[in-house]
Amino acid sequence: MPISLLALSALLSACGDDTADYPTLMPTDALLAEPAIPGHAGIAAQSPDQVVSDLQAAGAALAISATEVTAAGSADDAALRGRAEALAERAAQMRAEGDRCDDPRETGCDRR
Repeated sequence: MPISLLALSALLSACGDDTADYPTLMPTDALLAEPAIPGHAGIAAQSPDQVVSDLQAAGAALAISATEVTAAGSADDAALRGRAEALAERAAQMRAEGDRCDDPRETGCDRR
């Protein structure tokens, strides 16, 4: 009798709802439906010449701005070189000093 109850409970537990274990599938009618054209694509379909001229104008504006940026040049090269040299010197000084405090809890340690 106990074996039959065990077998019956095992069979009943196997008949549970396992739908949560699998993702919900997309309905076939949604998969096979004709693709929907987005609203902004209607403009391109109605006047392709307008789209071409808009793209050419945008490309020309980008070309002009790129030319302006490269022609303007960066900041004063001498100032940048001086700053880079000062930073390199400071880094060399810090390497030469070494680690001032191995233990940050030590008194007189400036590190925070």
